[in-house]
Amino acid sequence: MKTNASTDSTYLARHLSALTREDQGNLMAALVYKVGVERGPMGSKKVYGDDLVHTLIWTGFSYKALIKRSERKLQKLLDKGGLLSALAKAAWQENNRTEVGDACLAVQEFQEWFRRSLAVRDEGTEDPRIPQDPLWVPLNVDGVKIRGARVYNGVERMGDPRAPKPGTIYVQGVKLGEIVVHTGSNGNWKPESSPKTIAKRILKSMLPVGLFVQYKLDPERCMDVKVGDSASRVASEKNIQINPGVLRDLFKIAP
Repeated sequence: MKTNASTDSTYLARHLSALTREDQGNLMAALVYKVGVERGPMGSKKVYGDDLVHTLIWTGFSYKALIKRSERKLQKLLDKGGLLSALAKAAWQENNRTEVGDACLAVQEFQEWFRRSLAVRDEGTEDPRIPQDPLWVPLNVDGVKIRGARVYNGVERMGDPRAPKPGTIYVQGVKLGEIVVHTGSNGNWKPESSPKTIAKRILKSMLPVGLFVQYKLDPERCMDVKVGDSASRVASEKNIQINPGVLRDLFKIAP
């Protein structure tokens, strides 16, 4: 097998090659550590949010399609009425300085983001907010481009153990379900955010675009990868619950 992934990631590339079998994408189940975030003063930084999770994602989903569905759902929420007050109330639970105007700004910024994103040429699951970067190339296995997967093609940044390593595979898709197997030792980072930022985060979680995920797949952080029917069996065995609302938002039943 010939692949542009690193030698250590060859076995992952072999599993991912099955993602080419479906025209619209495929299921992937993986036992993987989240990358998490580093926070704290220099010399004593800690990693937060690096949970070990068993996740089920649909790869190969067009990011632009995700934006389109999110734009439509936001408009439906606005047409239904009550979104701004509900959003402000939810954000107030985290920051009691929140006002309805903060929720209004959050909605307006999302609408503008959608307009800009939809003006960009569709590149599969690539995030249209990020310019095309030569440091990232599609994953190829035996000359076939693997939908929803890319490889870091840049140089290694010495001294930064969390920086991408050349040949490392990253898989992008939409998260259908996830269970936490082991919580990271430092828990999740809880930043002090402005009311508008909190409102935007909550609003994003209500839209299909909030399901977009990227996982770093290397032997040190990914223990198991299954695709297609094997991924379905894993989801059943591990009791990974899929929210029916997620399916309605993402696929043909919610155009």
